[in-house]
Amino acid sequence: MKTYADRSVVRRMVPMLATGLCALVVAACGGGGSGGAGSSQVLAAAATTAATAGTSASSAPAAPATPQAPNVTAIVVDGGPAGVTGSVNIPFVSVKVCAPGSTSACQVIDHIMLDTGSSGLRLVASVLTNLPALGALSDASNNAYAECAQFIGDYTWGSVKLADVSMADETASSVPVQVIGDPAVGAAPATCSNAGAPNNTVTSLGANGMLGVESFREDCGSACVSAALPGAYYACPAGAGACSPTAMPLARQVGNPVARFASDNNGVLIALPAIPAIGAINVSGSLVFGIGTRSNNALGGAHAYGVDGSGNFTTTFNGHTYANSSFIDSGSNYYFFNSTLLPMCSDPDEFGFYCPASTQVLTAVVQGTNGTNGAVSFSVANAEKQFNGNPFATAFSNIAGDLPGPDGFDWGLPFFYGRNVFTALEGASTPAGMGPFVAY
Repeated sequence: MKTYADRSVVRRMVPMLATGLCALVVAACGGGGSGGAGSSQVLAAAATTAATAGTSASSAPAAPATPQAPNVTAIVVDGGPAGVTGSVNIPFVSVKVCAPGSTSACQVIDHIMLDTGSSGLRLVASVLTNLPALGALSDASNNAYAECAQFIGDYTWGSVKLADVSMADETASSVPVQVIGDPAVGAAPATCSNAGAPNNTVTSLGANGMLGVESFREDCGSACVSAALPGAYYACPAGAGACSPTAMPLARQVGNPVARFASDNNGVLIALPAIPAIGAINVSGSLVFGIGTRSNNALGGAHAYGVDGSGNFTTTFNGHTYANSSFIDSGSNYYFFNSTLLPMCSDPDEFGFYCPASTQVLTAVVQGTNGTNGAVSFSVANAEKQFNGNPFATAFSNIAGDLPGPDGFDWGLPFFYGRNVFTALEGASTPAGMGPFVAY
């Protein structure tokens, strides 16, 4: 998920393409397959298919690293948490959350959406059994801190708490996290809710929370340190029910937990296998911490593409250059881009998706801020035929839709299938140089 706001506001909050579009066209998002974290059943009819037609990568993807490695945790693409239907192309991980310094007030929460387009851990309050034990954060007047994460068409609202966050054998201590829908901070103020519909429950979010592992350490940065920005951080007086915008120090901003690991803390690798062109029922992969820090996260032949202060590079497709809003985002469940090349679906259930008569194998050129450029081959199938032909699939590698709002190109989760995709943290040293960059 990714914001189209300038970095000077909230740097990397994203439009809720991963779930928001599905909420608008549930039938188009397919039926929710069953299965929990760790499930790996692939559609049996094409289980041996090596790759979706038209998908290529600059480096041959290695098999996902074993989840037993100390810097690896499992990814699953499945039907989502209990009570959620229509989950498609959403990668989930499990996260252990403890009260700061505690070994007993802990909880493992599954079905946390993995998002390379935002920064920080956000947890829905209703799934937190240890919420009262999490560390309170407040200003000098004892006003509780809260945060608004505004996306295109919706938002999350909740308190900011401290927690110890663990995945695999990696732990980040006393990390600020957003507790979505925390009743302790009341209803969202108008300067937050004006973004659209609330995504403050498991059902509306489509997940038990969100883990943002983008290239930036904090979700707002210096802009929120120096100014009280509406739609970002708030101070909430106890019992007053009137939260007001406030400045927020870097150390208290919701941020990427990976940056606070003791090791393997310069970025992440997402490894997902290629899937059949007809879709798949549940897919398993790996989230690997660190870049070039161990044998299981080596860059190999991957090329690094520098990104700007908003996480963007440049994509050129069909003679059009998308310079300001082009990005790779695991939190967007399909490819999203504006183009007149592909016909839109006529069925209202697939509103906003592309429906070419036959699968189109297309090519775009990506260029990083460091000058690295390369061609990317990708496929766009008829969304209506895909959804109707495999209604129980939870993963598709070849569905695309237009992008509401800005003139951008969103390389969503389909980009990740059959690739090793690295996201390097800003200012972090890697074998490919300093972050921020993406590599594949």
